[in-house]
Amino acid sequence: MNRTGLTLTLILLLCCFSGLPARPVESETDLSGFVPLFDGKSLEGWRPFGDEPEGRWTVEEGAIVGVQFPEGKGGLLVTDKQFSNYELYAEVYATYPLDTGLFLRILPGNQHFQITIDYRPTGEIGAVYGPFPGGGGGFFQHCFLGFTYWNPNEFNPIRVRIEGNPPRIQVWVRETKVTDYQDTYVEGQPRFTDTGSIGIQVHPGESWGKGSKVSFRKIMVKELK
Repeated sequence: MNRTGLTLTLILLLCCFSGLPARPVESETDLSGFVPLFDGKSLEGWRPFGDEPEGRWTVEEGAIVGVQFPEGKGGLLVTDKQFSNYELYAEVYATYPLDTGLFLRILPGNQHFQITIDYRPTGEIGAVYGPFPGGGGGFFQHCFLGFTYWNPNEFNPIRVRIEGNPPRIQVWVRETKVTDYQDTYVEGQPRFTDTGSIGIQVHPGESWGKGSKVSFRKIMVKELK
């Protein structure tokens, strides 16, 4: 092997074992009309969710990075601004294993829809999850296609569209639609109100591997009329 080939091989090996994406991903999404929610430098416009937030959020190399802190403890980071009908775009890189997600219309009182990024055994990427009336929670719609399009070595573009109430929620992973869910009325009423913050998650407990971390970058929103 010549010197150039050896150098390239060593670079690829370092990327594979460093836990960082081997190369940047170029978005194929038309981002015209989208407005940044994250400035790439600070957490301005974002806040921890809840009275006793746990988990740790920092900004590293143009991405919001979340880890458990203290070990086993997680939490949510949400936007100060609330939104109703919109498309959300983000690029996500996750080490294995972990359980994270994008939260839509989140408000105090256990109101939200979650788009799962459950990157672990038996996990689902792109499913719709949320709380049930009377307590507990579960899947409103499963998604077994998300893993097919997820690249573990890159930032993965995810786009979500939520519109109406009860809302229709659509999810694209790497610009392939993997979920199309229509919510229903619960006891004659929409399940939740039609507005709330946008959030990202560090899940507590054993679903988050020791030392795992998630990175979100290019978080953008386009409000719908």
